[in-house]
Amino acid sequence: MGSLPSPKSRPKRVLFFTNSEHGQANVYLAMSYALLTLPDEDVEVHFASFDPIQKFVTATSQHVQDDLQSSTSPKPFRPIVFHKIAGVPMVTAWEQPEVLTEQAALNHLEANQKWWTMRSQVLSIMRRMVLLLRVILPWSGPEFVEIFWSVSDIVHHVQPDIVAVDPAFAPALTALRHIKAKFVVLSPNTIKDFAMPLQPNAEALWKYPVIGKTYAFPVPPHQILNNIFLILLAIIISFFFDDRRKSIQEYVRLHADGAKLTTLNDLSLTPHLISKNLKFLVANTVEMEFPLKVVPKYIIPCGPMIRPAKQVGEVDPALERWLMGKRGQEEAVGTIYVNLGTHMRFDEASAVELAKGLRILLDQADRLAAQDDSLGKREGKEVSKRVLGKDMDCDRIRIVDWIEAEPTAVLDSGGIVCAVHHGGATSFLETCCAGIPQVVLPVWMDTFDFARRAEILKIGRWGNQDATGWICEGNELGAVFVDVLLGPQSSLYAENAKRIARVCREGGGGRVKAARHILAEIAGDGETYASKNDVWEKETDQTANEKVPLLKGHEEETED
Repeated sequence: MGSLPSPKSRPKRVLFFTNSEHGQANVYLAMSYALLTLPDEDVEVHFASFDPIQKFVTATSQHVQDDLQSSTSPKPFRPIVFHKIAGVPMVTAWEQPEVLTEQAALNHLEANQKWWTMRSQVLSIMRRMVLLLRVILPWSGPEFVEIFWSVSDIVHHVQPDIVAVDPAFAPALTALRHIKAKFVVLSPNTIKDFAMPLQPNAEALWKYPVIGKTYAFPVPPHQILNNIFLILLAIIISFFFDDRRKSIQEYVRLHADGAKLTTLNDLSLTPHLISKNLKFLVANTVEMEFPLKVVPKYIIPCGPMIRPAKQVGEVDPALERWLMGKRGQEEAVGTIYVNLGTHMRFDEASAVELAKGLRILLDQADRLAAQDDSLGKREGKEVSKRVLGKDMDCDRIRIVDWIEAEPTAVLDSGGIVCAVHHGGATSFLETCCAGIPQVVLPVWMDTFDFARRAEILKIGRWGNQDATGWICEGNELGAVFVDVLLGPQSSLYAENAKRIARVCREGGGGRVKAARHILAEIAGDGETYASKNDVWEKETDQTANEKVPLLKGHEEETED
């Protein structure tokens, strides 16, 4: 058997492990593009995941080739090498009966309980926590171990210089830890997700809202005791009543060479036990985060890692004309882009309420002689037409099943004045990069945090904070639309959104910063690179937020 070439005589070899769901995988597609297009580096990218993402890996590889060919750079093209992971993808595991049963139980509870009673809140947080634990670890013991061994085999076959892993991909985390591979955590998650437990004075309990609740930030005084109780309840459930984790851990111990189960929760609470020098590359920055007093140096805030996309005009010229307002008017008009993701399903009542919210905005815009248009991507077209019929008939509003252009391309088209989304990390960060005010309609788990971020940063509004049991309520949403687009603070939202976009683009953007850091880790210069490029707070400092440039309208939220 021939020996491998020395690292100095071959390209730097980076191996990615990620789930195939776009919320996680998009960061890895963006990073693949960034590494392969750095003009001064020779990198070989290996991408390990499940079948559903392979065609997007191929498309990203083609995008790299097209851009290199059209540039003046002599850099040679290296295609992304895809490795199929054996086993059940996470999205498929979510469809298993026990996960669906928990989701149905939570939906039933939240549709029928009286939200203002403590009993309802306790039952809700218990159900939410049980569901969250199932979502984080949806595989059975045999399914988990199958993926574990596949990941181990791929690492041994590729012999990478460094591995980057999805923090939600527990089988890969477990395998990499067990075989002592050199790896970093590359996460679409936020600084807060990993730094909150480290905040001083037990602020994680009383200052930051419990997951899945609509409490404001900071938690108002009259809700602090409830917040503390619900967080402690969630911790107790997680540590003492997670029988699924215990059974999988035992199966892994017996069938995976004594490996120790490692999950997202372990990364958040005990990263030092996993690897002494483990780094977390996250997809936001301190300028677009909740105020935090402690940001440990192992968390590297890179900024949004957005994958490139073809312009709308290349994919759908007719849509580009419509977005830019070229429909016979003398002047271009602004477009509201409503895209609530692929996982949200509207019932008829919610579709009508969203339509009512748009109706309020359009009527107010007409009264102010400031016409705005809407492009919606969602269900409920027929019932929405009852409320928006005249505007749909004249092509002022379009409701479509699918938009061929990538969301980033639509947002960057220049015609969008407001984006409406469900509060997913990708949607929030893509909108931030585009410099567009946003209205967030969160419905589960961490999506509430992104609605709070929009309000803390004064780049948009939470659109359904009072819509208990609904995706939205028409009058509330309409008032939010009017405030963001037509109200006295509309210029502030637009100005702050553009300022955040400039932060996102600094240093080539998050994907370039993260790519540079990964390559620096190969050479053992990760901390030196981070220090020189001001990527993370060099010292854990309880006054870290005092060093962060504050946005206009953000100052008051940094105080206790």
